[in-house]
Amino acid sequence: MIPSPGTGGHVQRAPLLTGVSGAALTRAVLRYTTSEDRSLPGGRMADIGLGVVLESGGGGESEILDLGSGNVHSTALTGPLVILGWAYTSTVSRLRGVRSDDPEALRRLVFDMALRVLDESGFSSLTRPVLLRIGFRDLVRDMDLHEGTAVRLLLPGGRVARMHLDYESATLVVRTGATERHQVLEAALASAFDGVELLGGRSSDAAGLHAYHLPFPVPGSVDRTRRLLSRLRRGIFHLLARFEPDRYRAVREQVETFGARDSLARLESRRADSTLERLSRRRRKRARGDGSVRLDVTRGKVH
Repeated sequence: MIPSPGTGGHVQRAPLLTGVSGAALTRAVLRYTTSEDRSLPGGRMADIGLGVVLESGGGGESEILDLGSGNVHSTALTGPLVILGWAYTSTVSRLRGVRSDDPEALRRLVFDMALRVLDESGFSSLTRPVLLRIGFRDLVRDMDLHEGTAVRLLLPGGRVARMHLDYESATLVVRTGATERHQVLEAALASAFDGVELLGGRSSDAAGLHAYHLPFPVPGSVDRTRRLLSRLRRGIFHLLARFEPDRYRAVREQVETFGARDSLARLESRRADSTLERLSRRRRKRARGDGSVRLDVTRGKVH
């Protein structure tokens, strides 16, 4: 169950599904994108791309409350959709109330809802992009807090490279803002991410800017997702130390003092707690042919 502000409100779980639906999507908990996400590589820092539909626009734009920021966006819900659950009407009403009264309380509340929905839905190719976005957002917040979910890197000569993660393919994308290759950066990327294929080329748009792609193995679980994010963190730290040593020392000291953000660790914690609860609550006796009895632990989600 997923609590809402006050008592009694929660989100009904639903099977993961894709497809275009003509039915009203009000109260749906789903993945979404906005025009800002498409124009800002990595998306907005505050958002996670998972939200609750407050008002469905049918064939037009819908109002969606992002479960990372608590912000409301108007966007058209077109193309394949991934729906993870449905919020009760009372939950949506309470979310509206908290949104106007205390934005910070709303952000804490909705992010906890997001983690609960993801935990209940389980890891799959449909939830992995949201998990990668949440994890990479933590990394960027530790290193380069600004509007976008990308780490900026000052290169020799004053050029700025921007590193963001392609959440669908688990590919680190590095843009230099120039049309030519950057040999020094190439060498640094190869050193920071040893063993990862380094691809480079110019974009197909009119600008024709050069970018580097480092495709990582697509993770198959929450634990492997966290390992991938740890590797990205180490590699980007390596780049900071190479190109911006003063900034590297400041960021490193801050992370060592306050600890690295790791929101996905809460999912692992929930799963461990749920496993313990399952062992204590659900047991079935199964008779063997010799008359002895074996305890069979039924695995599954805890409601």
